[in-house]
Amino acid sequence: MGESETRVIVFTCNWNAYSSLEAAGVEGLSYPASVYAVKVMCLGRLHPGLILKAFEQGADGVLLLGCPPGECHYGFGNRHAEEVFAEAKALARLLGIAEERLCLDWLDVGDGRAFVEKVKAFLH
Repeated sequence: MGESETRVIVFTCNWNAYSSLEAAGVEGLSYPASVYAVKVMCLGRLHPGLILKAFEQGADGVLLLGCPPGECHYGFGNRHAEEVFAEAKALARLLGIAEERLCLDWLDVGDGRAFVEKVKAFLH
Protein backbone atom coordinates (compact mmCIF):
# COMPACT_ATOMS: atom_id res chain seq x y z
CA MET A 1 0.00 0.00 0.00
CA GLY A 2 1.56 3.32 -1.03
CA GLU A 3 0.93 6.52 0.95
CA SER A 4 -0.48 8.74 -1.79
CA GLU A 5 -4.27 8.86 -1.69
CA THR A 6 -4.49 5.60 0.24
CA ARG A 7 -7.53 5.82 2.53
CA VAL A 8 -6.92 4.08 5.83
CA ILE A 9 -9.20 3.76 8.84
CA VAL A 10 -7.38 3.41 12.15
CA PHE A 11 -9.55 2.13 14.98
CA THR A 12 -7.92 3.25 18.24
CA CYS A 13 -8.84 2.23 21.74
CA ASN A 14 -9.73 5.15 24.02
CA TRP A 15 -6.70 4.53 26.20
CA ASN A 16 -3.19 3.73 24.95
CA ALA A 17 -3.67 4.12 21.21
CA TYR A 18 -5.70 7.32 21.33
CA SER A 19 -3.32 8.89 23.84
CA SER A 20 -0.52 8.01 21.40
CA LEU A 21 -2.39 9.75 18.57
CA GLU A 22 -2.80 12.83 20.79
CA ALA A 23 0.89 12.70 21.73
CA ALA A 24 1.82 12.62 18.04
CA GLY A 25 -0.13 15.85 17.57
CA VAL A 26 1.45 17.52 20.60
CA GLU A 27 4.90 16.49 19.36
CA GLY A 28 4.16 17.88 15.89
CA LEU A 29 4.54 14.49 14.22
CA SER A 30 2.62 13.92 11.03
CA TYR A 31 1.11 11.12 9.01
CA PRO A 32 -0.82 11.25 5.72
CA ALA A 33 -4.10 13.18 5.72
CA SER A 34 -5.81 10.17 4.13
CA VAL A 35 -5.55 8.32 7.47
CA TYR A 36 -8.73 8.62 9.54
CA ALA A 37 -8.72 7.73 13.22
CA VAL A 38 -11.89 6.35 14.81
CA LYS A 39 -11.80 6.18 18.60
CA VAL A 40 -13.63 3.30 20.27
CA MET A 41 -13.67 2.61 24.00
CA CYS A 42 -11.92 -0.74 23.49
CA LEU A 43 -10.91 -2.79 20.45
CA GLY A 44 -12.55 -5.70 22.23
CA ARG A 45 -15.90 -3.98 21.63
CA LEU A 46 -15.54 -4.00 17.83
CA HIS A 47 -17.48 -6.38 15.63
CA PRO A 48 -16.03 -7.96 12.48
CA GLY A 49 -18.92 -6.47 10.51
CA LEU A 50 -17.87 -2.93 11.47
CA ILE A 51 -14.33 -3.61 10.34
CA LEU A 52 -15.56 -4.97 7.00
CA LYS A 53 -17.96 -2.02 6.65
CA ALA A 54 -14.90 0.25 6.43
CA PHE A 55 -13.79 -1.66 3.32
CA GLU A 56 -17.32 -1.51 1.91
CA GLN A 57 -17.27 2.27 2.36
CA GLY A 58 -14.03 2.57 0.36
CA ALA A 59 -11.17 2.15 2.83
CA ASP A 60 -8.01 0.79 1.25
CA GLY A 61 -6.85 -0.51 4.62
CA VAL A 62 -7.95 -0.92 8.23
CA LEU A 63 -5.51 -0.76 11.12
CA LEU A 64 -6.55 -1.62 14.67
CA LEU A 65 -4.37 -0.14 17.42
CA GLY A 66 -4.94 -0.97 21.06
CA CYS A 67 -3.36 -1.58 24.45
CA PRO A 68 -0.65 -4.25 24.66
CA PRO A 69 -1.67 -7.65 26.04
CA GLY A 70 -2.09 -7.49 29.79
CA GLU A 71 -2.64 -3.72 29.82
CA CYS A 72 -6.28 -3.52 28.73
CA HIS A 73 -8.32 -1.23 30.99
CA TYR A 74 -11.22 -3.70 30.80
CA GLY A 75 -9.21 -6.88 31.22
CA PHE A 76 -10.78 -8.74 28.29
CA GLY A 77 -10.13 -6.34 25.40
CA ASN A 78 -6.86 -7.67 24.03
CA ARG A 79 -8.04 -11.25 23.92
CA HIS A 80 -11.40 -10.36 22.41
CA ALA A 81 -9.77 -7.97 19.90
CA GLU A 82 -7.56 -10.81 18.69
CA GLU A 83 -10.62 -13.03 18.24
CA VAL A 84 -12.53 -10.32 16.36
CA PHE A 85 -9.48 -9.59 14.23
CA ALA A 86 -9.08 -13.27 13.30
CA GLU A 87 -12.76 -13.48 12.35
CA ALA A 88 -12.62 -10.26 10.31
CA LYS A 89 -9.45 -11.44 8.57
CA ALA A 90 -11.07 -14.77 7.63
CA LEU A 91 -14.16 -13.00 6.29
CA ALA A 92 -12.01 -10.48 4.39
CA ARG A 93 -10.13 -13.37 2.78
CA LEU A 94 -13.43 -14.89 1.64
CA LEU A 95 -14.39 -11.53 0.15
CA GLY A 96 -11.12 -11.28 -1.75
CA ILE A 97 -9.60 -8.54 0.41
CA ALA A 98 -5.82 -8.90 0.51
CA GLU A 99 -4.43 -9.93 3.89
CA GLU A 100 -2.07 -6.96 4.17
CA ARG A 101 -5.01 -4.53 4.05
CA LEU A 102 -6.04 -5.44 7.63
CA CYS A 103 -3.71 -5.29 10.63
CA LEU A 104 -3.86 -5.43 14.45
CA ASP A 105 -1.10 -3.91 16.58
CA TRP A 106 -0.48 -2.61 20.10
CA LEU A 107 0.79 0.72 21.47
CA ASP A 108 2.16 1.86 24.80
CA VAL A 109 0.40 4.81 26.39
CA GLY A 110 1.33 8.22 24.97
CA ASP A 111 3.87 6.98 22.40
CA GLY A 112 3.26 9.42 19.56
CA ARG A 113 6.34 8.39 17.62
CA ALA A 114 5.28 4.72 17.65
CA PHE A 115 1.77 5.69 16.52
CA VAL A 116 3.15 7.49 13.45
CA GLU A 117 5.66 4.71 12.75
CA LYS A 118 2.97 2.02 12.86
CA VAL A 119 0.68 4.00 10.57
CA LYS A 120 3.47 4.66 8.06
CA ALA A 121 4.64 1.02 8.19
CA PHE A 122 1.08 -0.11 7.47
CA LEU A 123 0.97 2.16 4.42
CA HIS A 124 4.08 0.50 2.96
